[in-house]
Amino acid sequence: MKSLTLITTALLIALNTFAQDSPTPNYKTTFNTLLNKYHIKKQAIQDTLLNKNIATAFSYVILSNSDLAANTSAFGYTQNEEKTNVSINGNLRLGDALSPLFLRVGANATGNKSVFEFYSSDSWQNNVGLNLGLILKVGKSSVFFKGKKEKFDLIQAKRRIRGSEPIYTQKKYTKGVKDKIKKLKDNMLISYGNVLKSHKDLFKMYPEIKKLIEKRKYEDAYVKLDAEEKKIGNYLKALTSQKKLEKYIKNDILYNFDKENDITYGYSLKWFDLNINLGNSTYKFTEDNVDKDILDVFSSEFDIKDNVNKLKSILSFTYNQTHNAKKTIWYYQLGLSTTSGSFLENVLIDGTPKVVQNFNSDFILQDEEGQNLGEFNKIKESLKTGAFNAYGAIFFTKNKNFGFNASLSHNYLMNKPEGIFYKNNFTALIGPIFRKEKDGKTSLTFGIDVGWDNAIYKTKVSNDFTGRIRLGIPFNIYKKEKATKKK
Repeated sequence: MKSLTLITTALLIALNTFAQDSPTPNYKTTFNTLLNKYHIKKQAIQDTLLNKNIATAFSYVILSNSDLAANTSAFGYTQNEEKTNVSINGNLRLGDALSPLFLRVGANATGNKSVFEFYSSDSWQNNVGLNLGLILKVGKSSVFFKGKKEKFDLIQAKRRIRGSEPIYTQKKYTKGVKDKIKKLKDNMLISYGNVLKSHKDLFKMYPEIKKLIEKRKYEDAYVKLDAEEKKIGNYLKALTSQKKLEKYIKNDILYNFDKENDITYGYSLKWFDLNINLGNSTYKFTEDNVDKDILDVFSSEFDIKDNVNKLKSILSFTYNQTHNAKKTIWYYQLGLSTTSGSFLENVLIDGTPKVVQNFNSDFILQDEEGQNLGEFNKIKESLKTGAFNAYGAIFFTKNKNFGFNASLSHNYLMNKPEGIFYKNNFTALIGPIFRKEKDGKTSLTFGIDVGWDNAIYKTKVSNDFTGRIRLGIPFNIYKKEKATKKK
């Protein structure tokens, strides 16, 4: 019996200690603590809204060094004198609504010179690929607030007034009032005539609802009553624990206020991008692709109607940063990539290759400049190359709809079959870039580039001077019009 008494006493002491360590949640104290986190240089809006703005901004399209659409959910189009590339990508967030990890899924197709030759039997080469990638947002993403302290203080005062309603009108936020509202709603569904007399106490708290009923706007009155009942119910549920109370103030009070009174604009983002593109390259040959003098001999050894297929893979890793401020938008990308495919994917090929016979009576492929590319029977062997890439773009006009972009890359040999032609080369392109807006959002990105494309080092590069046009159409783009202090 004595032991039982001791155990009971110990339990009571433990429960009392727990009760002291877990005080009843206090709305006023919790609200003031969260409100005091706002600071003109550190936090202009609630974190949840900041992260949602950043997540939406992450869909912004900027053309990259690649022929594929960049980091966004978009349609991309690139054409130069040698080939046309179209691509489509969609980004899917992995995890919850604030996860920094995205999955990219897309497809692309490459044709010879004209987009209309993708499915043409006359095209000697086309490629259809699957694009998969992982995007990881890193560092501290932010938006901007550039305004006077008076404006920040005004918004902070309005925020305090909005959130202090349960403090100033405590008599509204009770279970008794919630029950009275529910009863009034039920009575309105039965009869409108007597509700004004039987709910006088409630109408003293809600004179605006009384006016609606007097004007016979019963539907409007019911909607407002339903909203008040839910608001009081959410408040009472929040008071059951400190964790629920903090979540309620953040999501139901501060987030909603900041969304209505968002004083931020623009964004600053950083991310890593790991991407793989896998494609089946199909090489088609006709009698026009074979030297007439050897057509009979070649046809006796190879069936000219058979297409040659070879897997092409591109693995790339890039670091990206974009910055949308009041007067400029800029973006840059640094990365490296490796490519494995047939030597017919060689970026140095000029024109459409043709099958000829060398002095050893081997069938080889030769481009329009007479350069021997490699033996025909080695088309399915792998040529592996690497590249260091850099890309930058900036928009600087009043509406941030015109600017310039530049691409640089160094391409080098990693491994090749014996007798295959390849030399290290570089690309340097620069040109204007345009951004078209519609309803305050970017509806198109268009670029024109000129320069040297795949120019071999220590050669006369004037022959490699070229141009290209590029088009990007985003599916979803974030753009804030209003500007106000750095966050």
